[in-house]
Amino acid sequence: MTIEDFDIVGSYNNQRFSTIDTDRSVNCFQYNDLMGKKKKSLINTSGLLNLNLSFVGANGGYRAQFVFNGDEYHVIGNKLYEISDIGTISFLGTLNTSVGYVGVDANTFQIIFVDGVNGYIWDTIAIKFIQITDSSFPVNPIDVTQLDGFFVVAAGGTNTFLLSSFEQGLVWGPATNLVTTNIGLVPNQLIVGASTIGGSTGTPNYQTGIPVSLTLGAGGSLAGTGLAVSTTYYTIFIDATHIELATTYANAIAGIFVPITGNLTPIVNLVSDGQLQQGAITTHPGTIVACRTLHRRLFLFSQSFTEVWENAGIGTNLPFRRNNSLLLEYGTPCLGSISVSFDMMCFQSQTRDGLGPVMQVTGTQAIPISNRGLDLQYSLYDSLQQMGDCRAFLLKENGLIFYRMNFTAANHTFVYNVSMSDPTQEETKFWHEEETLEGNRHPAQTHAYFMGKNYVGDYENPTMFILDRATYKNNGFPIHRTRVSRNIAIPTYQRIRIDRFQLDMLQGNVNEINNTYFDIDIITENNYDIVTESGLLLVAEQQLPVANPLQPYVYLSISKDGGQTFGYKTKQPMGLMGQRTFRTIWRKLGVIPRGQGLVVKIEFYDPIPFIVLGAAWAFEVLPE
Repeated sequence: MTIEDFDIVGSYNNQRFSTIDTDRSVNCFQYNDLMGKKKKSLINTSGLLNLNLSFVGANGGYRAQFVFNGDEYHVIGNKLYEISDIGTISFLGTLNTSVGYVGVDANTFQIIFVDGVNGYIWDTIAIKFIQITDSSFPVNPIDVTQLDGFFVVAAGGTNTFLLSSFEQGLVWGPATNLVTTNIGLVPNQLIVGASTIGGSTGTPNYQTGIPVSLTLGAGGSLAGTGLAVSTTYYTIFIDATHIELATTYANAIAGIFVPITGNLTPIVNLVSDGQLQQGAITTHPGTIVACRTLHRRLFLFSQSFTEVWENAGIGTNLPFRRNNSLLLEYGTPCLGSISVSFDMMCFQSQTRDGLGPVMQVTGTQAIPISNRGLDLQYSLYDSLQQMGDCRAFLLKENGLIFYRMNFTAANHTFVYNVSMSDPTQEETKFWHEEETLEGNRHPAQTHAYFMGKNYVGDYENPTMFILDRATYKNNGFPIHRTRVSRNIAIPTYQRIRIDRFQLDMLQGNVNEINNTYFDIDIITENNYDIVTESGLLLVAEQQLPVANPLQPYVYLSISKDGGQTFGYKTKQPMGLMGQRTFRTIWRKLGVIPRGQGLVVKIEFYDPIPFIVLGAAWAFEVLPE
C-alpha cells in the first residue's frame, strides 16, 4: 500500500471537459505561505453581517456606493442616501432612473452621479442635490471620472467626452442669454430670456453658484441698477426664467443676493464663465463606453481599444491631450467590470475580433489575469449576451486584495486573488467562486471601505452588509463551501483501490452552532433527477442534517470517471471543541476503474472556520 500527499488545495480551473481538469473552489480560496506547515492551504471566505439599516423609501438593489469627506453615499434604486460617520442616515434626492449602472466621482466639494440618462450633483457646501441642466452636458452620460479638478463624462453612443469647468460640475459649456428686469414685479431678480449663441432659453445653465458676468449690447446700460460690467457674480436660481446675483459663492449658497436698485436698459447679456471642452477618441472606429483615471492618466475605453490621455496644461479649451505612444488594443464590453484601486485597474477586455481575457493595468501595460478555464466560461456568457451586467470591484480583506466580478444574468460570482497570484504564469492565476446556499450569485453588488470596514450593497434589496471574516453565514444562511480537486490518474492507467483518505484541517475550534437541514433529492441509478408532473424535484421524506450542534461534519464524494459523475456523500466528523488532534478520515472508498481519473469533492456547511491544510491518501495499484 502506498501513502502519498493528495493535492487537495487549489483554485479555479474548471475546463471544458472534466477529464482535463475539474479544479474548483467555492466559498474558499487558496492561500500561499512558503514558510508554513504546508506551502498552500484553503481558507474560508468572509460572511455577510446584515446591519439591518432602514433606508426609508428605498426600492430595489444597490447601484453605487461612494465615500467622500467622512460620509458614505448610497444609490439604491432611484434614491440617494448619505450615512454620516456617526451612523445617521439621510435621504438626499431622487434620480430619474431606477436600474442600471451609476458612475460616481467627486471634486473638492461636489459629488457627481451619472446614470446613462442624466447627471446629478450633490453639493456638500450647499447641502443640495441638483440635476445638471447645462445645455452642453451629454445627452447620454454613461460614465464619469475626475482628473485634476475636471469632471470627465463619456457621451454614450458617440466617440466624444466632455470636461466640466474647473471644480464646477454644473458648468459644461458656454452660455449667453439676454436679461431684463422688472423691479416693481420681481424685485432684485434678473429675467433670463433667449440665448444669443444658440443655447437654452431661460435658466438651465444658471443653477445656484454658477460664476457669471454682465456685458452690454447696443444701447445697453446698467446705470442706477447697482450692478457693474466686468464683475464676477454668482447666480441664485429662482425658477425657469428668474435668477438673483450674489457677490460670492458662499453668499449664493446662503441666498444673500445683490440688491437691484433700478431697471437695466437693454441690451444686457448674462454670460457664463463656462467653455465647451470636448474631445474624441479616433484611433479606430467605435464609440466611447467608459472612462477612468489611473496615475493621473485618463483611460478612455471603446468596445475594442482604449486611448490614454494626459493633462498637458495647455491654456486652450481642452487641457487634456492624447498620449500617442500609449494605446491599449483592448476595449471592454461591460463598463461595470472596470475597477480602479490599490494602484491598479482591472477590467474585462474585448477586441474587435472577440472577447478578451480579464486584464490588470498597473502602469500603462495590460496583463491578462484570467486563466483558460475562466476565459471559456466567460465566452459562454458572452454568447448568451450575459456579460453586459457585470459589476466588479477591488477590495482588501485581512491584508489580501481581491477583484470580484458579479454576473446577474449568468447568476455567478468569480473572485481573483490579486495578492496571491502571479499573472505571468497560467498555473498561478488564483480564482475562486462565491455563491449563496442555493447556488446563486453572491449578493454583494457594490462596495465601499468606510470607518475601517468593508461594506457591500445587495444587488436585489436595499440591504447593506459588512463583509466580515469572523462571520460564517451569509445574512443568517449557511455558506456551502466546496472544494473539487484536480483529476488524479496514474501514468500506467491501472486500477486503483483507495483504502484511506485523510483531510488535514484546523480542528477543535468549534463554538455552539445551529442545526441546518438539507433536502435529499431522489435520483436514478444513473444520477438523473426524478421530476414530478408539476416540475418539482422528488425528494426524500427524511432531511440531511448538515450542521449538527454537537458535531460538525465534512462531506466527501468521489468521482471514479474523471469528474463526470459523483457518488453519494459520506460524512465524517471534524472534531469537537478542544479536540485539536482529531483526525477526519474516510476508509474503503472503492476502486477506480482502469484508465479513469479520481476526483475528490469536499463540502462543508457549518458556521465555523473551514481551513484545509492538505490531505493524504493510501492506495494500492492493482494488477491487470
